[in-house]
Amino acid sequence: MIDEFPEPSTILQAVDWSGLENADGCAYPETPAKLADLVATDPGAVQGALDHLDNALLNDGVVYSATAPAVRYVAALLGDPRSRKSLAPDWEKGKYPLRGKLLTWLSNVAYDVSVQSEQRIRSWAGYAPTVPFPRFLEIRSLYPLIFPSVDAYLKDPDPKVREAALVAAVQLLESSDLVSQRQLFVPLVRNFLSASSDKWLRGIAIEALATWGENVDSLRSVADSERVGDDLPNSDWDSSEGPIDEPPF
Repeated sequence: MIDEFPEPSTILQAVDWSGLENADGCAYPETPAKLADLVATDPGAVQGALDHLDNALLNDGVVYSATAPAVRYVAALLGDPRSRKSLAPDWEKGKYPLRGKLLTWLSNVAYDVSVQSEQRIRSWAGYAPTVPFPRFLEIRSLYPLIFPSVDAYLKDPDPKVREAALVAAVQLLESSDLVSQRQLFVPLVRNFLSASSDKWLRGIAIEALATWGENVDSLRSVADSERVGDDLPNSDWDSSEGPIDEPPF
């Protein structure tokens, strides 16, 4: 288990979930119960837990007060050797691995609360460029803590899990506390993500490399011809609809 994290179950017990909210309202008792089900032996319970991550804690790009502790719990599971057997249940053979799904969820959360996403939201919705959205900032502050859990899966035997880990790592490297790690990832991002047949992944690679100060002219020329930007998450935001009342947090 990575040193900074307590045992995953300790996180569930230590958090006052009754004072937090998910998309449906009060996070207690549903959210901690669903999070615990991520390591259940029943496939239906695990799927219900995954659905809760996507629908109640990251609903259409909106994060809630219960999302940050859920991020900590998911990262703790991934980083805890004692939990890894539960994250590779026998019944998932032949399917996209559970650990890959959790890495993808962390990546999606990080994308939706990124500085670039926040800037897009401000532009599209007409918000003034003031202080960061508090819940976005809370989740970003966790990146140095959860990065080792993600990094550990870059050598996973399953190529899909390695890809999910790399995409998640790229998102977390937005943190100024992880700047020293970026150069180690430049070759991986260029050779793997930017060469992917998935336009969304190539868009992620271009945006990250550009942010890190890398020359991406050749990558952008290809992306422009394929309109990669149209395939990025949250591209359905439309400023023509006018400002909205509340930011997505």
